[in-house]
Amino acid sequence: MVLSLPSMVPPSSELAPAARVLIVEDEFLIANNLQRILGKAGYQVTGLADSVAEARQAIAEARPDVVLLDIFLQGKQTGLDLAAWLHEERIPFVFLSANLSDEVLEAAKVTQPFGFLNKPFRAKDVLTTLEIARYRHAHSAEARLRQQQQLQVAVNNAIITFQDREQLSLAIAAQIDRLVPFSFLSLRISLPEDQSFYWVMLRKTALGTFERVYPPGLLGPHASDELLEQLYQEAPTHLEEQPGIFAGASFEALCAGSLTARAFRNTFGVRSWLLRPVLLKRRSVTLLQLARTDTAAFTPSDLEAINLIVSQIALALDNLLACEEIDARRRLKTAELAVASAFQNGRSLPEIVPQVAAAVNELLPGIDLLSIYQVGQPGAARALEGTVQKQEGEFVPLAAANPGQAGTLWAQQLRGLEPWLLQPTLHVGRLAPEAQEQCLPCRLFGEHLGLRSSMHVPIVIKGQPVASLVVASKALYAFTHKDLQTLQSLSNELALALENLLAFERIKHLSEQLEQERTYLSEELKTSHHFEEIIGTSPALLTVFESIAQVAPTDYTVLITGETGTGKELVARAVHNRSGRQGRTMVKVNCAALPPQLIESELFGHERGSYTGATDQRIGKFELAHGSTIFLDEIGELPLELQAKLLRVLQEKEVERIGGKGPIAVDVRVIAATNRHLQDEVAAGRFRADLYYRLNVFPVRVPALRERPGDILPLTAHFLQRIGKKLGKTFTGIAGTARQQLEQYAWPGNIRELEHVLERAAIMARSSTLELPEPLLAGAVSPARPVAAEPVAEVKSMEEAMRETIMGALTRANNRIRGRGGAAELLNLKPTTLESRMKKLGISSVR
Repeated sequence: MVLSLPSMVPPSSELAPAARVLIVEDEFLIANNLQRILGKAGYQVTGLADSVAEARQAIAEARPDVVLLDIFLQGKQTGLDLAAWLHEERIPFVFLSANLSDEVLEAAKVTQPFGFLNKPFRAKDVLTTLEIARYRHAHSAEARLRQQQQLQVAVNNAIITFQDREQLSLAIAAQIDRLVPFSFLSLRISLPEDQSFYWVMLRKTALGTFERVYPPGLLGPHASDELLEQLYQEAPTHLEEQPGIFAGASFEALCAGSLTARAFRNTFGVRSWLLRPVLLKRRSVTLLQLARTDTAAFTPSDLEAINLIVSQIALALDNLLACEEIDARRRLKTAELAVASAFQNGRSLPEIVPQVAAAVNELLPGIDLLSIYQVGQPGAARALEGTVQKQEGEFVPLAAANPGQAGTLWAQQLRGLEPWLLQPTLHVGRLAPEAQEQCLPCRLFGEHLGLRSSMHVPIVIKGQPVASLVVASKALYAFTHKDLQTLQSLSNELALALENLLAFERIKHLSEQLEQERTYLSEELKTSHHFEEIIGTSPALLTVFESIAQVAPTDYTVLITGETGTGKELVARAVHNRSGRQGRTMVKVNCAALPPQLIESELFGHERGSYTGATDQRIGKFELAHGSTIFLDEIGELPLELQAKLLRVLQEKEVERIGGKGPIAVDVRVIAATNRHLQDEVAAGRFRADLYYRLNVFPVRVPALRERPGDILPLTAHFLQRIGKKLGKTFTGIAGTARQQLEQYAWPGNIRELEHVLERAAIMARSSTLELPEPLLAGAVSPARPVAAEPVAEVKSMEEAMRETIMGALTRANNRIRGRGGAAELLNLKPTTLESRMKKLGISSVR
């Protein structure tokens, strides 16, 4: 009898279609009774099945919303077998049973049914149980969806923050292992646009952690290079890979076509395989592969669990690749800056290449050799200088790393390689014989350095290839096509830097040529203008010349003494111009011309704000003279308080600005001059004794003009020639009385006074013969005390004096009588007159 329970009948409307029920019962009467009950209640019965096979066929034709399943079906497969399958397919079912034993009940619970109906059953019980089953199924789907969402969020949070490939791979492995336990994981990311791929293999240890498995370890210790290369080339290259589970016969079929799967089976005993492609935003092929060594194979639910989190894995990998691309651009910019910095300051190629190699190695780790070969350069020396090898983490010139390497080997090999060096080329893996011939490192250093992969790109300047950048590594697969593109990008910056270097070398060459010409002209001028424009050939002056020649090449301090107007500054300039510091200008400081309160700032400089009025930073004369010479004129006028600071500069070779924070090292040669008698100043307490001894390392005394009367007429001729050019007058000689006065006057003002007397006479002259406008009064001005008293030379006869003068002039003129700079010009005599007097005195040559 069928009971009608309207309250339990599901509402029937067009908007809510009737629930579909499949009845699986091998007793026809019971099945027919259930069909009538469900039909009256508004359910749609999709069919009646009396076996597992018929039930699965009926479900394939029309998937029901719920299944009423007899737990005791007749045949090889019972209702429990069908229940397990329904659970995997997530189809709710209710068991129909009678007199269940405890053993059967426990087995039934494992399949997770949504209810039980005991035979015989009433219509009310059937409808109530169905509604409860449908309610539980609906809410379990929601719960499962929430669980899936929570799982996705947890996986996303666990892996999205990693920006390192290996760390991300470990995090992905840990999250997958929580859902689907596995023994091995293989993740292969292929980027066809970059012609590169990344492959990481992980093995789960006994502690539950993961460790890397590298391709050589996968193939075994005795694997050949050919097999290893074949394994690398098995990278995914197409998008048609379908997810799947391989076990038993299907796994053996997979091993037959896949070297990777076969290697895992042979080396680690893998028995089942799960494959899931992962599509990324960039055009790439990423394969996620799991493997197990136990007998339990992967199930469809395992694959479905992987499908749940594959979107989070793809998001993490996309994020990783994006971060890597940003980091690659940053590292490229850093490398470009490092290359530009290496080429600064005009250094030579051997100094630059190690720094370029270090910069490239930061961008492309694993480089063992780098060479910059200038295409079209004759000889091999330049290429050899531009090659460096990594030794103990540092890049050193190849010649230093291998002194026995013959440079001629480069010359022979590089000539034939130049056409290939002009094309971007990548050499990795086992190369064919023809490829090895085109591989620069393989031909030159393959066996010697163990290089197994390389790449090179041309360096183009103004549309013309001028060089080739070559890098090589000992690893078999050290570089990818992406690395080649990166090297090409770097070569653009290298081209600019190399262009600047070549321009600098050209400028340097021209500068050296100009300097040689300047030196030649300077020597010519010095030869024609006597000794640094110091006029005279007297014995006293020749002694000064000898002292200058002795001390000039050294860096010792020189103290020049002499009366005012004797030409101490010219002597100082002569010492500087014959020293190793002549390339820089000598800095002059007149200690008597500056107020005492400004001398310290002038000599040592000051910082901004160090005292009232110091609105700007000032560099002192000592800093300005760094690498050159400083001439301290009138050193005897230096205040006592500054003498101590000057002594410190001489001792410590460093200065300190006023208001400065610390000492500044200086390399300065000091030349001092004074017209005072410093020993008397020391005795009087006006000059420090320790400073005097520091300055008096090599004293040079400049004689007064009255001590060198033979030089008065040559000096007069020199000054008249210069004064005549300024005034636009021509002087042919000096009146006899004027000459006599010039020679007999004591000249207390020395050369300066002589010049001024001649200037006044030239201005007032009315003819080409110079006359003095007024007589020179002896003793009008008391001569200053000689710096160092010397005994008055004995009076010589006229012939002896004339003989000495002519001999000195010949010595100074290098034994030349005629011409510019000859002895006749020095003595202001006609060459014939000088030759006549030499003959009379018996002078034939200078010995």
